[in-house]
Amino acid sequence: MPTPSLPSEAFTRLATRLSDQLDAVGGAVDPTFVRPDWAERNSGLERALRPTPPRDYLRHPSVAHQMFVGEKYLAHELPWVLERLTDHDLLNEPDAGDPPRTALPEHGVVTSSNTVHHLHHLLRYERLRPLAEAEVIVEWGAGYGNLMRLLDRLHPGAPTCVLIDTPVFSALQWLHLSLVLGEERVVLHTEPGAPVVAGRLNVVPLGLVRDLEVTADLFVSTWALNESTPAAQEHVLGRAFFGAEDLLLAMNDSDPLVPAVLAAGARAEALGDFMPGQHYYLR
Repeated sequence: MPTPSLPSEAFTRLATRLSDQLDAVGGAVDPTFVRPDWAERNSGLERALRPTPPRDYLRHPSVAHQMFVGEKYLAHELPWVLERLTDHDLLNEPDAGDPPRTALPEHGVVTSSNTVHHLHHLLRYERLRPLAEAEVIVEWGAGYGNLMRLLDRLHPGAPTCVLIDTPVFSALQWLHLSLVLGEERVVLHTEPGAPVVAGRLNVVPLGLVRDLEVTADLFVSTWALNESTPAAQEHVLGRAFFGAEDLLLAMNDSDPLVPAVLAAGARAEALGDFMPGQHYYLR
């Protein structure tokens, strides 16, 4: 895939502001919520994003190697997604950040294994309950914001979304989602207790979570709880998944958190033979 031609004006305008956004959220970290390996990845990613991010920011190892699944899953997930997706345009992966992409000429789209993977999660959940019923969605560990981008597209209304991650990834989400959805749709939280803005994508750094006031209809976390510290897991459980009635979780079935998730009323559903030992936990 050739290097994409991004909208130069939009990228330049937002990229030159990223360092200020990193400064604004830099103190919003709770060290007890971040494992050492992720603290190291965050530091490496921040160095790469300053003073301005490269146009291929999604190719940085902390994103590409940690957030993008390999194409080995495409053969298993793509046919299932295509069978249930009424609008194939949803498969299109924006070129912002130069993500690894795959052309599907027979469907007229250029996608990524990650977008297919995320659509697989969301469509599996939709077998249980329509996404349209969730007006407030909280995601723990939102990566570069792709799953929430897709959820926002699939939802027929204007859901209130809350994306929780480390400060560096929060700043990256602000950049990426502002590029692909428009800056007016994205709110980066920089102060404790800032109100959640209805109908927008609220990006909340991890260090502000203790002061976050939100009650979710749907709580989403795909493997991020696996990679959180025990203190972070206890906080999420202690807040009853931020009050959510519905859950869309994906995690390793050997994780110590699984019994608590099952006790909270979630049911386990295997992803499939192509991902042994990995389950959705749905409620």
